[in-house]
Amino acid sequence: MLLVKLQNAAIVILSVSNNPRLLNGDFLKWNAMVPDEWPVIDTLVTPPVAQVTFENGVHVLVEENRLNFAANRPDAVQWQDVLPRLAHGYMDTLPHVTYRGAGLNFVYTWETSQNEEGPQAMIRRLLHPGQWLDYGSGMSGAVVELQYRNDLPHMNVKIGTQEKTEADGAKRVSLVFNVNFHHDFQPEQKEERGTYIDSIRQRNMAFLEFLATLPFDGDLAR
Repeated sequence: MLLVKLQNAAIVILSVSNNPRLLNGDFLKWNAMVPDEWPVIDTLVTPPVAQVTFENGVHVLVEENRLNFAANRPDAVQWQDVLPRLAHGYMDTLPHVTYRGAGLNFVYTWETSQNEEGPQAMIRRLLHPGQWLDYGSGMSGAVVELQYRNDLPHMNVKIGTQEKTEADGAKRVSLVFNVNFHHDFQPEQKEERGTYIDSIRQRNMAFLEFLATLPFDGDLAR
């Protein structure tokens, strides 16, 4: 199995009639959604969207029809506890809003120092071989989305690649796994929605178990 690194974890709540102008760091602290000692490093408040970012990477985004509670530095916080507490606290503080479905999202990467290893490994392992791979000068990359929607929660796994240049000029290519577990709820299903939000730790483990079933291993060059 690939030794992947968690880059981001998030809880997304679909909702109706949010008021983004309520959001700021003090609002989150006064209502005990986050600790008082967390420094705020960025705040943006406009009528259609507002966001607050804390020094530890916790990020809250409020739009008119969506809430997003994210840990952009998951190694810096206990995101398995912090994110559900934030989501519960926000919805309990503003119970008049119509809350619906919930998504539990993760972004994982597997990095390699060889520029072509990531894209070509995905092409070799996930795509059926044939002349179409060699069309023109050959396929250089691909994005594959795997959908599992026969039961709730739905699971979607999008596998792609990204390239970045290090400070020394070396290029590094990563396999990127964008993972979404989505469950639909009716507005009155508060308890069921809350239980699902609390399962973010279990959903993360479920993806890692799923990852072990994919035709990848630690030596993609083979």
